[in-house]
Amino acid sequence: MLAGILAGPVLFSTLAWGYTETRRLCVTHTQFIDESLPSSFDSYRLALIGGLHLKKIGTFEKRIQHILAENRPDILLVAGNIKPSHGADNQVVHGLLNEFLAPLQFPDGILAVRGYHDRKHFWDQIPEGAGYRLLSNSHFAIQRRQDCLAFVGIQSPHASHLDRGQNQLRESLRNCPPASYRIWLGQSPDMLRIAQGFPLNLIVAVDNLHHQIRIPGYGVCEGTAKFRRHGNAAGCRKIISFSISHQVLAQGESHCDSSCGRRLSLSI
Repeated sequence: MLAGILAGPVLFSTLAWGYTETRRLCVTHTQFIDESLPSSFDSYRLALIGGLHLKKIGTFEKRIQHILAENRPDILLVAGNIKPSHGADNQVVHGLLNEFLAPLQFPDGILAVRGYHDRKHFWDQIPEGAGYRLLSNSHFAIQRRQDCLAFVGIQSPHASHLDRGQNQLRESLRNCPPASYRIWLGQSPDMLRIAQGFPLNLIVAVDNLHHQIRIPGYGVCEGTAKFRRHGNAAGCRKIISFSISHQVLAQGESHCDSSCGRRLSLSI
């Protein structure tokens, strides 16, 4: 009898906590230092978001808009999962995405890649005049004087089909400027499996932990052997703001594990 009485409040508390977690925002500021970055792009600022799952433009979405505007990045990278579900109407979600992005201005624009939620030809139906560009087995180059920064994206949102992903990445890089600094935007950190052996300088990826439960002081209950989820902030939705610099690190400073070399994966 007592167990039955307690089960209701426990279940309600768990559901309430889970909902709160999906509405919690974390902003992470990171500086990635690489001597090979062209000097024209020193201190270049990027913002990376993913897992918007747009159903409406409400208070939560406006908080994200405010954070993005406040950080003033040079470019916005949208790492997929715009749709709230596979069956959501494509045109409705594109309308919401346009409404969400309309007040935001970034000097070098907005780039996006597919997420596993964005099926049913979602990215094949981009409205005319949309303020964002899809990277799908393609690249986008930004030229500053003699220097070039190239963003790369493929059609596959994850690395479940390794050969297919490698063929798509090869196609994306085919006409990429040879001397460019290359940044690969992906939906999932498991893209690192595809990237091995390719001429890439930086990899940025998102892994949204929507609808997972975080225990205070412990983190997210669920994890995988490949990508561990660390810390109390793991259950929230994050916005990563980071800059790239060509300055040499001062002695005693560090920016990533020594095994990563010039390749960094930032997972949300």
